[in-house]
Amino acid sequence: MNLTTEQKTAVRCDGNVLITACPGSGKTRVIISKLVRAMDEVRDTPRMLACITYTNTAVHEIEARLRHHAQPGDENFYDVCTIHSFCLNHIFRPFCHLIDGYKQGFKVLTPDSEEFAHYVASTWERYGRYDVTFRDIDEFVNLRINPEGEPVGYGIERGTLTPEVANTFWETIRRAGYIDFSSIIYYSLLLLRDRLEILDYVASRFAWILVDEFQDTSDLQVEILSLIGDRRRTRFFLVGDPLQSIFGFAGARPDLADDFAGRIGARTDLPLSGNFRSSQPIVDHAELIFVRTPPMEALGPVRAYTELPQWQHGGSAFEVLTDYFLPALDGLGIPYGNAAVLASTWFPLFPLGRQLRKYGISIVGPGARPYKRRSQFAPLAEQVCGYLMESNPDTIVGIERTLFNTLLDMTGRANFDVFSYRGRVVVFRLLEKGKELYEVHMGAISWLEAAANAFSDVLIDAEYITEGERHLFAASVGEMKSDMQRNNVDLANLAIADVGIYASPDAALKLSTLHYAKGREYDAVAMIDMHEGKIPHCYSRTEEEVLEFKRLFYVGATRAKRFLLYVTDDSGRNGPSRFLREIQDSFR
Repeated sequence: MNLTTEQKTAVRCDGNVLITACPGSGKTRVIISKLVRAMDEVRDTPRMLACITYTNTAVHEIEARLRHHAQPGDENFYDVCTIHSFCLNHIFRPFCHLIDGYKQGFKVLTPDSEEFAHYVASTWERYGRYDVTFRDIDEFVNLRINPEGEPVGYGIERGTLTPEVANTFWETIRRAGYIDFSSIIYYSLLLLRDRLEILDYVASRFAWILVDEFQDTSDLQVEILSLIGDRRRTRFFLVGDPLQSIFGFAGARPDLADDFAGRIGARTDLPLSGNFRSSQPIVDHAELIFVRTPPMEALGPVRAYTELPQWQHGGSAFEVLTDYFLPALDGLGIPYGNAAVLASTWFPLFPLGRQLRKYGISIVGPGARPYKRRSQFAPLAEQVCGYLMESNPDTIVGIERTLFNTLLDMTGRANFDVFSYRGRVVVFRLLEKGKELYEVHMGAISWLEAAANAFSDVLIDAEYITEGERHLFAASVGEMKSDMQRNNVDLANLAIADVGIYASPDAALKLSTLHYAKGREYDAVAMIDMHEGKIPHCYSRTEEEVLEFKRLFYVGATRAKRFLLYVTDDSGRNGPSRFLREIQDSFR
């Protein structure tokens, strides 16, 4: 694996280290190189490595790339996971019987599930509220618990939620046998804090803990890592960038990284300053937003592109995109699948997605799917259709995870046999059935109906579901059809590729929030809704809150490889964002 001098120095550091990595610095390559190097220390021992990253997408990317460098059997000596998965599998799940309410087990309540929305609504009903909205659900999604055990989150900070309501929600789901993500972290901290034998077990288990995007690790998560670090049995390889710290609402603060580095005696003098993602004009533009020390330098294959960042204003974001952004993509030869439209929140993206889809543009993001993805058959159907369109072996792992989650949703049982050799055989039987049906059913609807029955047969034969659960896939397809009819989809001409695009979205324009785009990169980026009051948000009161939005602005700009467009429109009553005005002289 080819590394720069900076990257080699970081990888070869044998002690605790906190690396400051600029955007596009190849930090994933550095993390994988460190994992491969550290594997020699734990292979054929009782110890293992943990690599904690922020999103499941990053987990899948690291796992896929690591498989090309690890030796057979090495998968038994490392765990690539999110912090929630790390706490769930290595702390909470093994010892949940020690916590009141979870002695008989538990189910994880995910934010996108119907059950989550149900318990939010039932909580508010106890307080006389019956008009729960998407914003209300979002406030509960972002609820968390601080190290003192107190409910915190922007809903509580703004007064739209109270600690009493938050505690009622947690008590309600606990009685129902559920646990949410914030409680997983909190109870894991309590187990480590109150049970020295558990803390010693975890510290002894992991020789190295690698943490990606460390600047976005919350106060509670840092406390968990600090307890492990205090046992002096685990070394830490931390990679982050304080100028990309954008999850303050989740408890992250840039100063937490420095505090933790000091607590474990980590080196902090190993920066990664080479940007392998963006052209020189975009790197120069990013340096106007934040000046880095040492300065960021364009080193990648796109560094020679000369397109300058632009700012366009129009009557609406849709108008600017169709008048400027899409023609620019065509002129530069950039496929729509390599471009993204970013906004500070989901709300402007929903109507924009509907407009673009009606305009004939394939999109992935809000407003893209003409049916609810919560439909039980939809995620599995998307994955299989995506594989039929492009048979990439690396997607098999994703199909396994989707099958596991589908079975958990259908049966309420966690079937880990899916990840065994036998489970892999079942996955290939599903793919074989999908391919056979594809040769007979060219239309998506007829394929979905036939696949629902055929897939049920495979899963019943494997004893993954019962005969009594056979109807669930067919009912799910019925729900998908109803949703699509309500969204005026031409069912007769819906192709299998239209379903598979959500699993293999290479041809579709991406719509995303700036937060969700973190860690991703695109040939071209349009940042819409760049208005004062939106970025920074009108609720921003303190200097740090405004600065976090500037970091969010910086994250958006540094996602672009070649072409960057800022979009304002007539809906911005307060005018352009101050961050745009600060650099307006750079636009020609």
